[in-house]
Amino acid sequence: MSLRLTPLPGTADADSWRMQNADEVVSDGRLATFAILKRPTADSFSLIGTGFYLQGKGGFATAAHVALEAEQHLAEMPDSVGIAGTLPNGRTCFLPIWRFFVHPTADVAFGVPRYEFVDDASGNVVRPKVLSLTSRTPSIESPVSTWAYPLHAVVDADEGKVFRLQPDFYDGVMEEYFEDRGPSVKLMPPYFRTSIHLHGGSSGGPVLNAAGRVFGIASCSYEGATDIAFVTPASALLDLEIPKYISDASAGGPTITLRHLAKQGLIAMDAGSTCSPEESKGDV
Repeated sequence: MSLRLTPLPGTADADSWRMQNADEVVSDGRLATFAILKRPTADSFSLIGTGFYLQGKGGFATAAHVALEAEQHLAEMPDSVGIAGTLPNGRTCFLPIWRFFVHPTADVAFGVPRYEFVDDASGNVVRPKVLSLTSRTPSIESPVSTWAYPLHAVVDADEGKVFRLQPDFYDGVMEEYFEDRGPSVKLMPPYFRTSIHLHGGSSGGPVLNAAGRVFGIASCSYEGATDIAFVTPASALLDLEIPKYISDASAGGPTITLRHLAKQGLIAMDAGSTCSPEESKGDV
């Protein structure tokens, strides 16, 4: 039987969007993004949000409020929250999250998984696709999209009950940029308003310009609203400080900003992109 689920409102037309990593188009969005799941038991899952890779070793971005919810679950039960990452062979694996680093004001966070993905057959480490960030804001009325995991269900399959994740693009247009004040009570400016239909579970997903580069992170909408999504500039991620050496013994040790990693080429930024959304507002 088919496990295909009925698309949600706002789903983009097939083949109308793409993602762009540092050196190529990502043909399968699942290799660059993932669902963030709570797994209290081995066969029980619930969706918290969406994330996307910034580093080949698995460092990723999501929304701050997704990270804070995940941290609450992790405090109660270590390794109970993780990423549902898809390998090139199509297999999806659950990888526990080690830590989050949350921005003090913007709705963005950086996360680090506890392990890297390893191919069971070869024993080789599997590197995810890394998306390319840009601080260039799309022009008003230009097309934008997000790729996210809101569509999910427990379905019957030959092997029994299966937690089915069906990610897709959800698209709209750029509508407004709020630099100092804005209508959302959940966010501090700067942020954008788009006409993307933001479903529950989409928070933390990459928001893309027409070239497929990440200019924002999906943040929130109004309860019950359709065709509206508030988006936090992805460049806010560059303010975050993380340990220079990722390990359980790194507490109190030297730190480094994601901005410095981007300058070193360890986080992909498109050519000519700046570190501040205000400097490039209105670019296409």
